[in-house]
Amino acid sequence: MPTLDSHIAVPRPAYSQTRENLVKAIPPKLLCLLACGGIDCRYEGPECWKLNQQVIRGLFSSWVTDDIIAMARPSKHLIEKYNIIDQFQRLNIRSIINMQLPGEHAHCGPPLDPESGFTYSPQIFMDNDIYFYNFGMPDFGVSSLVGIIDGVKVLAFAVREGRVAVHCHAGLGRTGVLIACYLIYTLRISPSEAVHYVRIKRPRSIQTRSQISQVFDFARLLGTQLVQYPDLRLRHGAPFTLQHYLNRQALLLHGQEARDLRQTPKVVYLLCARLSCLALGLSSPPEVHAELEKRSARRDLSRTVRETLVAKQYLPLLREGRKGSWVGSGSVSSWDEPLAFSERKREVLLDKRSYSDSDLCKITDLELSPFCTTALGNEKHWYVQDLIRVDLRRVSLDLSPSHQANIKESQALNVRVSSMRTSSSCVMRAKCTAKKALTKYCSNIELHRNPTNPGPTSMARPVAKAMAEQRPLGETILQRSALLQEELNSSDCGWALLVTESDPHVLCCLLWTWLEKLREPVLSAEDIEKLSTGASNKKPLSVLKQAQKHTIYCLLNCVSTVTGLCPHREDAVFQRLMRAITRRPQEEMGSLAPLMKVLKVCSRRACTTNATL
Repeated sequence: MPTLDSHIAVPRPAYSQTRENLVKAIPPKLLCLLACGGIDCRYEGPECWKLNQQVIRGLFSSWVTDDIIAMARPSKHLIEKYNIIDQFQRLNIRSIINMQLPGEHAHCGPPLDPESGFTYSPQIFMDNDIYFYNFGMPDFGVSSLVGIIDGVKVLAFAVREGRVAVHCHAGLGRTGVLIACYLIYTLRISPSEAVHYVRIKRPRSIQTRSQISQVFDFARLLGTQLVQYPDLRLRHGAPFTLQHYLNRQALLLHGQEARDLRQTPKVVYLLCARLSCLALGLSSPPEVHAELEKRSARRDLSRTVRETLVAKQYLPLLREGRKGSWVGSGSVSSWDEPLAFSERKREVLLDKRSYSDSDLCKITDLELSPFCTTALGNEKHWYVQDLIRVDLRRVSLDLSPSHQANIKESQALNVRVSSMRTSSSCVMRAKCTAKKALTKYCSNIELHRNPTNPGPTSMARPVAKAMAEQRPLGETILQRSALLQEELNSSDCGWALLVTESDPHVLCCLLWTWLEKLREPVLSAEDIEKLSTGASNKKPLSVLKQAQKHTIYCLLNCVSTVTGLCPHREDAVFQRLMRAITRRPQEEMGSLAPLMKVLKVCSRRACTTNATL
């Protein structure tokens, strides 16, 4: 993650406080006449705008990224006169997002469509295979944080389908808020960077104090959700429960990924997928490639944002590897104070504006997005086929150009080392160790089978040994695991590092550590009792909550894959698994024999199901 805290000025609103209060006090009809021009509103046609301000001919519009256009609202008259539908199709604009409320600015430009309450009928776009979304936000105002999160996730989904046009009335305030929040969500950049970048590409965007504050609030809320491994030494490092982690995850993920992982932690899912593939000697599953592709797609946009800000002197020219955190990137409470005074108040205001766990639970419980609440269906379990989804036949050792590009990218990734808790000499040693480790272990993203490679049993042995390890791990393994945990907590490239890690000891350390760092064990004493007494049930895990059940099934499918190839390690692997999910010491494993019996039965049923799929 680039350095984003003290290197860029806090953005200031476009309007003075007096003007904002005046705008709120003026009736809508009078506001249209005085501020916009009424029927001759400058935002309702191209007369007031130069050609370079009309990337969509006939509309005041600008490219903000290569995939997103910010524009003034279209009207039925403009759509027909300037063939806007044809322009959308030529530019591969597949979606339009409307940030208006029905009926607003009714006195600007042509009359509103009586059915939709907008200046056009959304059906015009939908009839031409252009998706339409509406996330209404008050003019000069903001919506709820969860509303913004929903809009950002839909925008992220729409960008994957093609280019997207976003508009409100003028395409400045509310449109700018959504795009800035999307940049924070996608690139993990700071709110200051996001606002300044959007304003460079679309001058006068994000106009009011409340709009700038919402961008900062969104970034601060997002920052609390990114923590994968709790650390009490950090600001948002309090341990979380399994369900709370899934609530956080639901706020971040969207689309198919959100539905598939509704009851399964992403970090557990990817670690199990990686271990299963290592044991079987198979190429990485689609989920692993998806993480690498997302990282690659974001790299160019991130570079463009940085170069633009550097060119406009918002950021100093920094080395690519230098990093920081945007959580404390500026105060937004008093826009008319001198900047130096705001800087002195920054830390105090940051604490006041932070979100507690209870607040996040309330947000999730009351306002979770409909895009994240799709049911999984009938008891879907994560089998090895779900993790891998590839043919089990031999594959060639030759790497495709895309795989070679992924390898080069993985070799170029630098692991961030926090300087807040270590001396400078320790930092240098840790960086050297990390670079050597990445060079050694991330140079081969794929594991391929060919006639000269050992069989799957030989490849599964180191994985089984790592999963069954009961003794304290070596310093190198712990160090690399800690570095990956920090990357996962602080930047998006942590996922790319995780899915390219080839050392099963590091992967197992990450898996067991995550389970053992939860505030409560996955299985409580009461849950253990329920499972022990219901061992004769056909579905013994059905007595557990959905999050517990799906997480344990994910773990069991990974364990069954490994122990099926190395049966002599079965008891040791299951004991290590039980230690992680029950938080019991090794000495008590003998008393948990009924639980081991239940887990083995479930694991073997999973194996049998896999064989018939």
